[in-house]
Amino acid sequence: MMKPATPKRKLVRRPRRLDAALVGIVCAAFLAAVFVLGLRLAKTISNNSAAIKTVSEQRRYPLIIQSVVESVQDRLNSHGFVQTPLDQLRQDTAALSAALDEIAATRNVGWFDVATGTVALAQPPLKQSVLALRDEWAAYRQLLQPLLDYKGVPFHDSETSGTRLNEAGQVLAKQVSAALRAAHKTMPQLDSDFGKIGAQLETVNARTVANMSLVMFAGVLFAATFVALAIGLHIARQGQEDAAREAQRQSDSIFRNMKEGLFLLDKHQVIGPAHSSAMNALFKRDDIAGLPFEQLLKGIVPEKTLNTAMKYVNVLWSERTKENLVKTINPLGEVEVHIDKEGGDARTQYLEFDFHRVRTDEEISHILVSVFDVSARVALASELKGAQEKTQAQIDTLLSLVQVDPAQLASFMGDSDSSMQMINAILREPAREEPAFRKKLDSIFRQVHSVKGEAAAIGLVSIESRAHTFEEDLRALREKSTLSGNDFLPLIVKLDDLFNHMQSIRDLVTRLSRLQLVSRLPESGRKPPQRESAAAQKESAEIGPMLDQLAGHIAGESGKTVRVRIKGFESVPAVYRRAVKDIAIQAVRNAVVHGIETAPLRTSAGKEECGVIHIELTNLGGEGYRLSIEDDGQGLATERIVAAAVQRGIVNPEDASTLNPKQVLQLLFRSGISTAEQDNKNAGRGVGMSLIAEIVKQSGGKLGVSTAPGKFTRFTIFLPSLQSRDAQHQVA
Repeated sequence: MMKPATPKRKLVRRPRRLDAALVGIVCAAFLAAVFVLGLRLAKTISNNSAAIKTVSEQRRYPLIIQSVVESVQDRLNSHGFVQTPLDQLRQDTAALSAALDEIAATRNVGWFDVATGTVALAQPPLKQSVLALRDEWAAYRQLLQPLLDYKGVPFHDSETSGTRLNEAGQVLAKQVSAALRAAHKTMPQLDSDFGKIGAQLETVNARTVANMSLVMFAGVLFAATFVALAIGLHIARQGQEDAAREAQRQSDSIFRNMKEGLFLLDKHQVIGPAHSSAMNALFKRDDIAGLPFEQLLKGIVPEKTLNTAMKYVNVLWSERTKENLVKTINPLGEVEVHIDKEGGDARTQYLEFDFHRVRTDEEISHILVSVFDVSARVALASELKGAQEKTQAQIDTLLSLVQVDPAQLASFMGDSDSSMQMINAILREPAREEPAFRKKLDSIFRQVHSVKGEAAAIGLVSIESRAHTFEEDLRALREKSTLSGNDFLPLIVKLDDLFNHMQSIRDLVTRLSRLQLVSRLPESGRKPPQRESAAAQKESAEIGPMLDQLAGHIAGESGKTVRVRIKGFESVPAVYRRAVKDIAIQAVRNAVVHGIETAPLRTSAGKEECGVIHIELTNLGGEGYRLSIEDDGQGLATERIVAAAVQRGIVNPEDASTLNPKQVLQLLFRSGISTAEQDNKNAGRGVGMSLIAEIVKQSGGKLGVSTAPGKFTRFTIFLPSLQSRDAQHQVA
């Protein structure tokens, strides 16, 4: 009677395992259905909410556009600046047009695709409302098109009649009035259409929310049933869970105490459930397990690096790939990553990824990835490199200083220090109005350009490059439509960098001079005295070689050959030494860049291949001094001077056509005027000629220019005699 009991026990155990499997399958299927449907509905609600938000945001544009058009009309009536409201009108119309095009351009005429289960504009009423809205806007935008295309100046200034609308301004005023009249009818209709679309979307969204509630109720009901079944199965699995828990505890202990990141990638490039706790600290996230490897790297490495890394990992799964060989091309061997901190700022660090194959039954089953933080190593290498570069820069600067004539260097250091102090004083000058800010900017530009020119003349490349960088910042300010005091604040930092560099060079010069002094001291230990006048004469006489060196340097960069012929510089008065030097530097730079042609052009014009610049200083006795600078180049292109002045807004096109030759040449000395085709460190700033004019003005002199196309350009500067100059200063 005991034998039948054994098969009964076997029959009871088998149905329990089958029931558990069936319950699991049913639960999984139901959960999957609820999850997919819930996700689909949640996505629909989210997308519909986004659509409602988009409609709400775009609804404000019609009234904004109407207000901007009214602002344009007000500006025209008050003779104000119309470009600002016109630019705003272009921006707002473009934004509204782009939004409407996006709304109506996607498949099924809507923001979202019906095929994905999200509600779209495929419904006839909604579709009809969107198309009607777009057509109404397109019709009104045609009225706005003349305003959007308008680029000119609508006013004409006259001494007799003052400021009034020109012909183009009158046409623009009529077009603005027409647009406003139409706006009073169209804008309320557009607002109504937007409201209708929003209401239709809200209706659809409400229906979707109701469906979502039903799904959630079904899910809760099923969850209750599943909990009851789970409690029954829990008792049977308790023993297995205890063993698994102990194994997990040991694994967690190992992963928790590892200092490097460690995880497994499956064939789908998804991170496995087990990973070291260091991964959370390295990547500042808690969702490491189950995360696709691509998603782990996305946003913290460049897109190009990410694509290359994914290709590299895919290659590792190929049996034909030699693992040791491809390690040499690992794109993540040392990669810079940017990971957001808790405060929202991103921190930069460097990580090293190492990849190893894991085999199961002789086949590749996983990729074991280890991650190391090598930021400290990279920082140390960067510091070493920076120290080497700084040392090399100091060596290069020292070598350049050794090659500069001491008198020229001393003159430059004194003049540049004065220029730096002047720039600092200009930056501290109070200013409130736009013209005052522009004047400060031009004054700083001239001082920096002077330092840059003399540094280039004596071969101090480090100072020349820093001054050129400073000029780049000044040019960016010059191109701004409006200026304020805050715009000048960053210049103080750049000026401080230039000051520090000048101070370091001054320290090097002091050390070099001490070494030279010791080597030249007589046995008594004292340096023989030198008269100041003789030193000044020597310094003035060395201006000539400096100019010749500058011309050769610029000509070499421009593919030209130039020689400078200088006369009379040995008698430059001390009070005019810097003025003459600065004028000559800027004039030589201008002559080489703009005047002297390339060898092929000179040969075709019947000239010698080498251009010539004549510089002569003549003592006129009681009449003062005459400085003449002449080159045998192509002459001044007056039409390009006028074009540059028109482009800079110094003269308008109508007045430009009435200028005589003398007036055109006077434009050459206005700040910002340059005829250079390309902007580089030697040309394109429009500062050199204005600097010459400013120096002549401060010296109380006069400036003249003459030119002949294809033959020459001559600048003649008259400086007052020393007696006249002293008398002028006493009067002042």
